[in-house]
Amino acid sequence: MANVQCLQIDETLHLTPIAAESVVEACSRPDARVWLDLQDFTPSELEGWLDRLDFTGLTRQLCLEARGRPGYYPLKNEIFFVISFLAAAGAQREVEYVGIICRENLLFTLHNGPLEGRGRRDKMQYSESWLADRSIAALVAAVMIDLSLTCLQHTADLRSSALSLYERIDRDPDAVKVDEIVDIHSRLMTLGMVVSDQLPAVQAMSTTDKPFFQRKAAQEYMNCAMVNLGAAQGALGRLDNKISDLRAELQMRAQEKTNHRLSVLTVFSAIFMPLTLMAGIWG
Repeated sequence: MANVQCLQIDETLHLTPIAAESVVEACSRPDARVWLDLQDFTPSELEGWLDRLDFTGLTRQLCLEARGRPGYYPLKNEIFFVISFLAAAGAQREVEYVGIICRENLLFTLHNGPLEGRGRRDKMQYSESWLADRSIAALVAAVMIDLSLTCLQHTADLRSSALSLYERIDRDPDAVKVDEIVDIHSRLMTLGMVVSDQLPAVQAMSTTDKPFFQRKAAQEYMNCAMVNLGAAQGALGRLDNKISDLRAELQMRAQEKTNHRLSVLTVFSAIFMPLTLMAGIWG
């Protein structure tokens, strides 16, 4: 069964829970500002919510078919975009995708795996501090800032892992395996993909002129998300170069060890070759 969370922004910018059965009625009020978050759903559950919320045509088709394809889709009466994010899966992080639909009075997010980053649920009670105003644009901007901060944190973790490998190589080159470097590089490529998915979406939202998407008050927040993602992208590029250098250094050290062993074998061969020759001649 899907995990459904329904919230609305009140006049004091507090996010207050509402019953799932009341979402449709709340969305019928022009002054409502509702966030419906649908997690770990089945196709039939998604279709049921699309019916109740009156999503038809291309919007409905995109929700059903494009949730695994990152992209930004400006429609006539909605904004729909898909981005990737890192969801916790035990001790590991897996790439998941979230579809985000924006109407004037509704934010609809649908995804597998937990979307919130850095304890967003724990900060719900302080929503008046991080919501720019009472609008869906402000809510989306806050979600994107949260996801961008998560990317920055993962970037910092990767940097720490790379520095730790550098220190270990300096102390004992034989203690570091190539698989460890390959693992860090794989994590870097995954995070780089997530950042490259999120950044264009924020850039597109920050320039949209849709009348139902009131981004003016939330512009500063969107700029912050862009700065965070840009910083993560630049740091990942520099880290990629360092990891490539680290891998080259480890391979060079391995080649030096191989060359040393070959030189030792050459010396032994030179010593024993005359004896082998004499034994071959005189038996």
